[in-house]
Amino acid sequence: MTDFDLAPLEHGSLTERAVEALLDRILTRRLEPGTSLPSVGELAEGMGVSRPVVREALNALKALGIVEITNGKKAVIRDLDGEVLGIFFRRALQVIDDSVREVMEVRTGIEIRAAALAARNRSDRDLAVLKELVERMAEAIDDAARFSRHDSAFHLAVAEASGNRLIFHVVESLEAALRNASYQGVRAIGEHGRVDDVIDEHRALLDAIEARDEARAAALMHDHIAAAMTRMGIAP
Repeated sequence: MTDFDLAPLEHGSLTERAVEALLDRILTRRLEPGTSLPSVGELAEGMGVSRPVVREALNALKALGIVEITNGKKAVIRDLDGEVLGIFFRRALQVIDDSVREVMEVRTGIEIRAAALAARNRSDRDLAVLKELVERMAEAIDDAARFSRHDSAFHLAVAEASGNRLIFHVVESLEAALRNASYQGVRAIGEHGRVDDVIDEHRALLDAIEARDEARAAALMHDHIAAAMTRMGIAP
């Protein structure tokens, strides 16, 4: 047996309690991504449960994006990503009334902070990526699908330039949920002049980030998302 320090489980669903016990050990021991857990047999012995119960618990942790499981190998701690949050927000768009507005309101606060931090922390590489994405948007002015794809990639790049991993993953998850709504909004614009206005908003934001002007970057992101909500038919 390893030093993973698991105690036999009591009461309740064995699988649920196994999930709780494993998650507790992972968090309290601050296990880093890439760390292997003990084998299924060792975990089963430590918790006093069967191997099928342990396998079910590990599969639940896999579904939560906490571990990676490869056939024949021990479970491994995963790095952070926005996959699980992305599933949540896509589901929210299906079941919550006025969900697009609610998600946009969540996005507003996060992306304003992301823009300010990007102005403070951006690297030359971040700047190059943002400039390229703006140019790609300009080239895709007649293609709503491509335009929206580059638009969402720009916002994700701003979040990455912020240097805050949690902001990046939240924006990553929101980007997946809102891409279709963004596409519909761009299609609704219709006139090229108004599409040019969207590009100009991104260029102004890019200039503020390049100048390391945190206050202006935050204000421009606020105005840009407010304008996007108006274009989508959602009053900010």
